Amino acid sequence: MDVFLESGYREQYNMHYDESLALFQCPYIDQYLHTSFGKTYVLQFGNSNNPPLVLLHGMTMSSVMWYPNVKAWSEHYCVYAIDIIGDIGKSEANEIIMQKEEAVAWLKETVDALGLDQFYLAGHSIGGYIALRFTMAYEERVKKLALFAPAAAFHRLHWRFFYYSFPGLLFQTEKWVDRAFRGLSAEGLPFAPGYREFMLAGYHHALPRLRLYPLKIEPEELATLKLPILLMIGEHEVLYPAHKAMEYAQTNVPNITCILVHDANHTLTIEQPQIINEQVLSFLHSEISRNSERSGAEDESSDK
Repeated sequence: MDVFLESGYREQYNMHYDESLALFQCPYIDQYLHTSFGKTYVLQFGNSNNPPLVLLHGMTMSSVMWYPNVKAWSEHYCVYAIDIIGDIGKSEANEIIMQKEEAVAWLKETVDALGLDQFYLAGHSIGGYIALRFTMAYEERVKKLALFAPAAAFHRLHWRFFYYSFPGLLFQTEKWVDRAFRGLSAEGLPFAPGYREFMLAGYHHALPRLRLYPLKIEPEELATLKLPILLMIGEHEVLYPAHKAMEYAQTNVPNITCILVHDANHTLTIEQPQIINEQVLSFLHSEISRNSERSGAEDESSDK
């Protein structure tokens, strides 16, 4: 059931993973938590007495994707970065997650095992979708929710996303993996030295077992949300037209702040970390959520 078909590949990947943690430039502790879906790997940053902030990464990117963000956030929060089970990362699945209810159940078991009753929650791409679904099921446990280009939640996935992403998973060569991530960024590959090599180590020898396909969420479901939500999308987002997704969210989510991030695509948390870090801290610190903001130019893309 492991994403790595051979144990030797798992060991190599874990070695690259451990080396890449130097990118965070701050202390951490890590642990495995046992759930009914398998072993879940969690990184913890910051003072455990600070309010908890839980992070869920984007598909195949693992918790290491938060290296440009965690140092700033962990000064004020105890940050828990969780490797989504069944995806490429250090978590090891014994069951394949195919339905949103299973993803929500896995996350509940994980935060329960961490002893978190109430917490701030944030997620990127598929992690954002899972975070939103969890919040819809257990809103009383989430203080505020931050979403970075959540997969499909506010707009169906565009064919361009599959065009750029799937060949990397299928062919697993350096050329196709680089092509995939160039397609997900506004200005080529934005990764720090060491992260690209770490990503290649995963793509070369692993195949995600996560089978959750995100779908656009209906207005009547979104209308039930009452907590403050921050939605940030890059102006060049490839998953869907950014302005249409934000318009749908603003229309149907009662207490949401939408920010369009200039010069960014799907990897916005890595491409524009200063903007992301500042906006997230401002949102989490604030008592009142604003209705809408813009950071950068309006997205001119259309749903073709």
